[in-house]
Amino acid sequence: MLTLIPIGHAKVAATDVTTCEACWRRPVTVIRSAPGARDLLCDVCAAEGNPVRVLLFPPFGIYRLTERTVEAGKHGKPTPQMPPDPGPHPPRPAPTPTPGVPPV
Repeated sequence: MLTLIPIGHAKVAATDVTTCEACWRRPVTVIRSAPGARDLLCDVCAAEGNPVRVLLFPPFGIYRLTERTVEAGKHGKPTPQMPPDPGPHPPRPAPTPTPGVPPV
């Protein structure tokens, strides 16, 4: 069920758009509310029942996010891995340099 609420009687956030989401020309005067949706429209678009033209930030759609990556955080929790093979260990004790002979 759709509900039309005039802007003066509704709670509007500072981050809400001020231009109609259907025509992108006239200022917002009405909020069209439905279960799971909230559209900010001008009087003309609300009376005609025009749909919003663009959904700017769909959940998980803008950067191909999934619930798993969002729940894991920015970098997620990586599984522990062994470091790459560094090669053989250096000899112990380290060889002492010979006086007068440059190191090779």
